Amino acid sequence: MNAMNNPVPAQQETRGVEERACDPLAAALGNASLLGIGYLLLGRRRLAKFSVFVTIALAVLLATVRQVGVERVVLLWWVFVIGHGWYLARSHSRRTKSEAAGQASPGTASQPAPAPTAGAQRVMAALVTIPVLVAVGLHRSGAEDIRRRAAEAHRNGDCERALSILDELSIRHRVANGPLTVRTDADAEACRLLVQAKRQERSDRLQAVRTLQRYAAHPAALWKGASDHRATVLLAQAAAEFDTALTGDVKALQTGYERLDGVLKEFPGREQDAGKVVDRLLDRLPVKNACDTRAIADWLRARSKREDVLDRARSGAAKLAPAALVECGHALAADKRWKEARKAYRALVADYPDHKLVATAERGIRKATLAIQLANVKKLIKPRKSGLPAYCSKPARYEGAPRYRGSGPHRTLFLGQNEHRAALPRSWLAKDPADAALVICAGESRLGTKVQTCSYKARPSHLTGTIKVSFHKEKVPVRIYELRTGALVAKINLQISGKSCPWLLYFDHYSDYETEDSRLVNPSNGDIRAAYATVINRSPTALIRGS
Repeated sequence: MNAMNNPVPAQQETRGVEERACDPLAAALGNASLLGIGYLLLGRRRLAKFSVFVTIALAVLLATVRQVGVERVVLLWWVFVIGHGWYLARSHSRRTKSEAAGQASPGTASQPAPAPTAGAQRVMAALVTIPVLVAVGLHRSGAEDIRRRAAEAHRNGDCERALSILDELSIRHRVANGPLTVRTDADAEACRLLVQAKRQERSDRLQAVRTLQRYAAHPAALWKGASDHRATVLLAQAAAEFDTALTGDVKALQTGYERLDGVLKEFPGREQDAGKVVDRLLDRLPVKNACDTRAIADWLRARSKREDVLDRARSGAAKLAPAALVECGHALAADKRWKEARKAYRALVADYPDHKLVATAERGIRKATLAIQLANVKKLIKPRKSGLPAYCSKPARYEGAPRYRGSGPHRTLFLGQNEHRAALPRSWLAKDPADAALVICAGESRLGTKVQTCSYKARPSHLTGTIKVSFHKEKVPVRIYELRTGALVAKINLQISGKSCPWLLYFDHYSDYETEDSRLVNPSNGDIRAAYATVINRSPTALIRGS
């Protein structure tokens, strides 16, 4: 009877199974954990699962995207679930009260098990939510602390320590404070550039300078000393290039000065440091190789005047140059590099005419000039495959040769007519151009004055007829040069006497018997000496007059 008068609707029975009474504050506090605790207190398991799923998705999004917009979405979701839990709990409470008031008798229907008290529900929600919120807060503040400590190390230029500190950031920090970790990524990127630059300084300073420029342009760069450090690296590079220049590499010296010029233009406060680099170069001069010192001093003196601290090297170079030029000339002379040695000596005389080393340089010029002349003469007198040596058509002087004065014999360089040279006394001939006063160029022999004509009968007996043979002195065209001046002293034809009309003659062809023949006499060594004595043993005046 009571059941019929007070029926319990099916919808109410179902809702009683799915939803239970819950304190609104406990539901809101439970949902504030973002783990669906408020929904569980309400008996809404599906909503609790959905809430956890959304929370996990947002956490993944926070860890990957790490944008402020995502944080705002999470904040809205947090506010929503808190408000939704409060709303559901309040609605259920009002509905339960109205249904209880409409019942005729409290004993006519079965009562559900009593729910935990509001205090107990709030404690349960707080036990979950408070640790979650505390953990999030701690990780957010931890991320801030990590970034603060890393930024402090970064500002001090200790980026290796800064990167080590930033490595403490974990996935939890990215979830708790995604946007901040994005900023730390930029900080790390800038710091890696600085670490890279400092490592490059050991092997390639110029590459380090370029990396420092990239660091300075980075928006997250914090080290104010980067610009000054770049100047320091450039100064170190200039010093290294000066070290290379001390080996005589003038190009490295020029490059080093270009580096210093760049430092003075870009970093006006580093003039004193640039001057120290120049002073270091001057302190190491002169170097062991005098020619390297000379090359450095010449370049420094030739550098255009700028009226800056780099110009102090000009006066130092002016003091070093004279001694360097002389020592370089001596070193080149010792290596038989006579032309270069003479150039060094001449530079001293031209640039420092009043210096005390001028006399030494002039002696060096004389010595080098004689060596160059002698080497040229030696080159010109070398035998050719055919014809006379080049000296006979292009004579050259050797000022160190003995003067051609008085009666002879005058020591002679004999060119051409090797058989004649072999017949002359050794005391007449010079083994080396340095000992010779004359150069005789003896051309090919020709028929000279006729001295005798003889008739010869043919042999064997079956050949008939006779042939007349005219014998002539050996005429040799001779040019005589004074080696000291390279001047032509005389141009004559020597007549060399000899034996004629031997008792037996040989002919190459039978036809030779049918014509008259002409032949040279057969001179002895004495005849040859007598002929050339008229040249070698005579004074210049007598030779010229006799020619």
